[in-house]
Amino acid sequence: MAAVSRRNFFESLFETSQTRLEVNSSLDEYTQPLSRLQVQHLLRRATFSLSNNIIDKFVGKTASFVVDELFAKADANINPTPPFFANDYIKNPGNLTGKQREEAEAKKSLLVGDYNLALGEWWVGVMKKDTESFLEKMVLFWHDHFATQFASCDNIPSISMYRQNELFRKNYAGNFRTLLEQISIDGAMLKYLNGNENISESPNENYARELMELFSLGVGNYTEQDIREAAKILTGWKVNIFLDEGTPYKAYLNANQFDKTSKLFMGEVFQVNYEINEQNVFKNSVQKLIDVILAKKGLVSAKYLSNKLYQYFVYANVQKTDTAVVDQMAKLIIDNGFELKPMLKKLFKSQHFFDDLNIGNQIKSPAETIVALVKHIDYNDRYARNIMAALGLELFNPPNVAGWRGYRAWVSTKTLPTTIHFLKEIINNNSNTRLADWALSIEGSGDVHILTERFVELFLARPVSEDRFKKFKNTFLGGAPDYEWYEIIKNKEQAGQRVRSFLFEIIKAPEYFLF
Repeated sequence: MAAVSRRNFFESLFETSQTRLEVNSSLDEYTQPLSRLQVQHLLRRATFSLSNNIIDKFVGKTASFVVDELFAKADANINPTPPFFANDYIKNPGNLTGKQREEAEAKKSLLVGDYNLALGEWWVGVMKKDTESFLEKMVLFWHDHFATQFASCDNIPSISMYRQNELFRKNYAGNFRTLLEQISIDGAMLKYLNGNENISESPNENYARELMELFSLGVGNYTEQDIREAAKILTGWKVNIFLDEGTPYKAYLNANQFDKTSKLFMGEVFQVNYEINEQNVFKNSVQKLIDVILAKKGLVSAKYLSNKLYQYFVYANVQKTDTAVVDQMAKLIIDNGFELKPMLKKLFKSQHFFDDLNIGNQIKSPAETIVALVKHIDYNDRYARNIMAALGLELFNPPNVAGWRGYRAWVSTKTLPTTIHFLKEIINNNSNTRLADWALSIEGSGDVHILTERFVELFLARPVSEDRFKKFKNTFLGGAPDYEWYEIIKNKEQAGQRVRSFLFEIIKAPEYFLF
């Protein structure tokens, strides 16, 4: 295929033949049987990688049926096998001596260091397996929304990061109110935004500010007084990591550091006229704080969250017509008491979601780019995690509390050559025999035309022109006529080299970076 210049690449990547003003903005259900392209579209937005057999299974089904299946599969898989260190508790090395102290110090170093990398490796493996549900895509959304960096000034232990990840998974499409309550006393978040240091004598406002600015309302929808009062309301919560100093990694209340004075938050009085214990403070301070935010600013919060979900799942560069859809999403959130699943189901079953203008219009993050390939061929999950990090998406370590910038930040003149280099590295980790075995495992692989169709649909979000299809097919054939493919595949070394050539071509296509 002819070489594509960097400039032409980006022009083709971002070109659009129609304006967003023409997109169908209705959330009414799309009732026609789903075409192969529409099934691919839904699965690309729901998962990190595609499988031909799963596409086959859903073609001709209704959106309602498929979406319900994807949520049912998510509900059934919220408890993946934990990482090996999930219950690896230690005693405080400072309370030990001799060899026990040395062993505890070594283990602590692993828990705040290498095990965080192992946790990213573990999550890549979970992402690869999640080919038929919304689960891991939603978990990554929440990880970005409630961004928490393990590599902070004092590294956050991997068990805390895992427990936060587990919180997101169990509440992947649950109640936003519940998530706001639970993240406020989450061990990783308490360390990351200094909730651990938020005490009555010296309130720390970091978490209170981000709770409103980034997690629930957005800039400009709260006052500085709101931040000061919220910080006081949230005083006293702690987390420890040592087995001999309480229950490790579970938030607890230090009653002596809880602010017992009256507070005024968004016009609501918070009085401490109850017995001070963990249960009462959680109910009358943490839960009440979230209740007041959502009661006073419910529509603002619903629109803020809906906009982020829309950018993540439908179209990142929200336009005027898209805003009308976001408003409908927000109303559904309010009408369902901040339960998110009814709104998400409505969106994914809608005429708007399946509008042709919404197919193949999103730029892949490194998660979509890398997992989509390593799902099918051999590559170490730790190395895949490292590549994603090198491309700007380090699992469990977003760049700051605002999360990843996303959209066009994922593909630039700087990152593109690096991405293609890493993709080639992944491909070259596989022998010709391994690549041939993968290709021949695909149904219909004995017909080069069918094989080309099936490979193209795995990696490109929209159909290609007849001319480009022929060029892709010719990378398998090497100039030979179609009927010789039957002989070519008898030689796995030769067939595998043709598969390698095909993959090298497709990762250079502009559409490879869209989904």
